[in-house]
Amino acid sequence: MKLVVIYGPPAVGKLTVARELSKLTGYKVLHNHLAIDLVESVFDRNSQKFWELIDHYRLQLVDVAGKEKISGMIMTSVNIKGQDDLFISNLKETVEGNSGTVHFVRLSCGIDKLRERLVEPSRAKHGKLVDVGLFDDFVSKHQVFEPIESVDSLSIDNTDVPASEAAKRIVEHYRL
Repeated sequence: MKLVVIYGPPAVGKLTVARELSKLTGYKVLHNHLAIDLVESVFDRNSQKFWELIDHYRLQLVDVAGKEKISGMIMTSVNIKGQDDLFISNLKETVEGNSGTVHFVRLSCGIDKLRERLVEPSRAKHGKLVDVGLFDDFVSKHQVFEPIESVDSLSIDNTDVPASEAAKRIVEHYRL
């Protein structure tokens, strides 16, 4: 199995690029908020158990997909430097343990464009962060703009790059 992990700050366009990449590859999309919505139906976001369960369900889905010989998946994620290191390590171990490969894609975007995208109506229907004040508070407290240090990532600044073009770059770079 090939797993493409598209990561970056909120509103950078991870899901939009993932959907375009899925059109080109046929890979299934594991949208970040699917696990969040599931766990949030029972646990408060501020609890430690909330984040443990999200990681658990994501890893379990990836593991079973690998065992079932799913050819490829795309996962979206906001990676918080220092906080998500163990998850990244476990994710790589899970995929590689199923004879798969993980390809990381870091999306970045100008801060003004992020704030514009943040209030797009499509974000609200997925329960995503849509408040500029909460966004500013979140990014001031968490390092979400940096590349993941323990992996090689394809970096794409999609401030002015359409999602379809970003997806094409991913396909070409990783020969998907």
